[in-house]
Amino acid sequence: MPTLNFTAGTADSNTGKSGTSWATARADATTSGSYHNNSASTGSFGVYNLYSGGRGGNTYYCRRSYIPFNLTLGSGTATGAEVSLYLDNLGSTGDNSRVILVEATSLDGSTADHGNCFSSGTTLGTTLSDIVSVSTTAGYHTFTLNSDGIAAINDDLGSGTITMALIGYTNDHQNSAPSLGGASTKIYLRYANYSGTSSDPKMEVTTAAAAVTSNATFFGTNF
Repeated sequence: MPTLNFTAGTADSNTGKSGTSWATARADATTSGSYHNNSASTGSFGVYNLYSGGRGGNTYYCRRSYIPFNLTLGSGTATGAEVSLYLDNLGSTGDNSRVILVEATSLDGSTADHGNCFSSGTTLGTTLSDIVSVSTTAGYHTFTLNSDGIAAINDDLGSGTITMALIGYTNDHQNSAPSLGGASTKIYLRYANYSGTSSDPKMEVTTAAAAVTSNATFFGTNF
């Protein structure tokens, strides 16, 4: 089977929001975050779900990362795909080490992107991958795309860009507020701006039909 290899464009980004309620921090499709960065090479808070106390009161924190893949140079029909992200677990182990990919809308490159993981209201975009538990050893972690993920790729293969949101599974995906002083999700991620290409976000797509160029790397482009 031919394969196509893609790397994420440097528009990949991290957004965040905090608040006195989990609903405020998690937000919705129309709510902007309070933090955005699309020029970082690494992020120790690539995914972050926490409820903590302090002098200013108790605060919820929610951060996500967005990863776009330009698929315009590919062709054929996808039958399988894997996304590999360079991650490290800096938070709690167990349930809070788990992350997942969901489909996101096109990025604006601003704090407005915080809610792009939602299709409408507080309904998340389509779940694209399996659940991955991030280890405490930094390195590539592989997400296997499900049938919805394959369908999403085929919608854009040869013609567009697919944007994926990397989010915490236990709190963000399940919309379950973290406990005060309890377990937290804190995931380190290397973005496309990291020096060199040896740890860039990447995706390998298996196609049923012969591709125009197989076993070639197509680099993501910002739009």
